[in-house]
Amino acid sequence: MEKKLMLPANYNVMNEEEMTYTSGGDGFTAPFAVGWTIGAVISVANLIWGLDQTRTWIKNNKKNGENITDLAAKGINAAADYMGKSIGNAIVGVYTALNLTGWWPVTAIAWVTA
Repeated sequence: MEKKLMLPANYNVMNEEEMTYTSGGDGFTAPFAVGWTIGAVISVANLIWGLDQTRTWIKNNKKNGENITDLAAKGINAAADYMGKSIGNAIVGVYTALNLTGWWPVTAIAWVTA
């Protein structure tokens, strides 16, 4: 048995530039993957930090028999006070609020068990 590579009759050899489109792209793929990974790590770290801060605040401010809406109103006021201190706090506060909202099942479990 002969081991020959049989090519179709209309086969054309591709030059190096054309091979870029068949090999998964050029050098831009890796930076996007690195950026996505860094963003994911920051997001998870922010989620853990936000959950810890929120649970600590709930433990320190929850009173027996207090209505959940009163506790939520106090929490919103405390978050607004935190974000009003500086631009950095505002950016972190908004990002954390969006992050906790996006991960709402995890956030809900953490708040209920606080």
